[in-house]
Amino acid sequence: KEEIAYQHQFVLHAALDIVQDLAWTTSAMFLKGVDRFNDLVVSVNIIHTRLMLLHDSRNEDGIKSFFQEVHELYIKILLNPLYLPGSRITSSHFDTKVRALARKYL
Repeated sequence: KEEIAYQHQFVLHAALDIVQDLAWTTSAMFLKGVDRFNDLVVSVNIIHTRLMLLHDSRNEDGIKSFFQEVHELYIKILLNPLYLPGSRITSSHFDTKVRALARKYL
């Protein structure tokens, strides 16, 4: 189980180079199927930060909705005067909401 988690992290990190290249060549915020590994797909939402999702879902509308709502949550975190931009998000509320959105859309 732990090995699979590391493998998933590796796939996402490997896709960062592809995402960086695509960010310069497209104006789209949502990039689906940026990279693939076995039956898993990497999708990305490019805002001022990159939200990356490794998934096996074929529900493109659900993935877009997931990214939109996570982006809204992220903006709320950034607007918090106690949050230091660039630091790790440690809010349990944020984590709970993202997990709920994943269950809802993915």
